[in-house]
Amino acid sequence: MPIYKSYTELMTLARRQMNGKASLLIGAMLLQELIILLANSLGILLFPETDLISNILYFIITFIIQLFSGILQVGSCFLFLHTACNMPCQISDLFYAFKHSPDKAIKIQFAFALLDAICMLPANIVTWMAPDGLDYNTLLKTSIAILIGTIIYMLITLPLFPMFYLLLDFPNLTVIELFKKSFAIMKGNCIRYLLLQFCFLPLMLLSVFTCCIALIWVIPYMNVTCTNFYLDIMACRNRQMQK
Repeated sequence: MPIYKSYTELMTLARRQMNGKASLLIGAMLLQELIILLANSLGILLFPETDLISNILYFIITFIIQLFSGILQVGSCFLFLHTACNMPCQISDLFYAFKHSPDKAIKIQFAFALLDAICMLPANIVTWMAPDGLDYNTLLKTSIAILIGTIIYMLITLPLFPMFYLLLDFPNLTVIELFKKSFAIMKGNCIRYLLLQFCFLPLMLLSVFTCCIALIWVIPYMNVTCTNFYLDIMACRNRQMQK
């Protein structure tokens, strides 16, 4: 039976690894969010959601934006891997995947975007079909649909957590092979990964008292910890294969 690092060990290790690199990771995260925000803002300007056709067109354009955000997500994982492995990194690494298998990154992100679109479709339908615009009942129904959709999406995508890390570690594998490897790696580890996410709830809640400004540090810290979780799983698998 594999012996994994405890959640406390993973979180302590992440804090140590972020020393001297926190500002770099924060800057990369803000740059990534800014690029996506600007792209989405352009979609709103082009399709202001004034009627059903505009809503559908906006839905399509945001889906396309999500696809290309996968390229940035690979670069983000590249930064986290280098941080966790104590390797040098720079903010330009965020764009690493634009020159290394961008097609695979888009194909992987397509699965995430499709699942997200399906899970959020009920919320979008409620908004689109509201006869009186965004009144209280519509907002309540939309909020409930978003909450349920988010929970379902999170549970469905648990086995896909290592996908972008695997793309970086195994660039020669096809996308289908990467999906199979991801499911194999996460077999028996999905609940552990979910519980690791819950470990950050106290920090998330405390961030509210800072007007969520503290999330600028908490989110990279969380991502480095999750990167260590992935590396720990892979190290245990390698040790088992050598026996």
